[in-house]
Amino acid sequence: MWIEALMNRLDRKKAEITFDPHVFDRKEYWNLDLDKIEETARTGKIFDKKCESPNKICFKRYYGKENITYTVIVRYHNDFIEVKTAWPKKGR
Repeated sequence: MWIEALMNRLDRKKAEITFDPHVFDRKEYWNLDLDKIEETARTGKIFDKKCESPNKICFKRYYGKENITYTVIVRYHNDFIEVKTAWPKKGR
């Protein structure tokens, strides 16, 4: 219910996406692709188990060609979306 309210308040396909410094710290270790993280935040499916009210939502997206799934945790703010953390997983 609260997730739908956040999604209606801010269009994630058009909103500005910012990155927490924590993502850049993990970038080297996990070999993260920032474009895939942004795409996951914009078009990924909601993963309910990691969501917490009032504004923390988790998205997952599978990239078939690379056989990798990105999990991205974001926080919704009034006029932008902030990526808090992300990690890849081999396969689905």
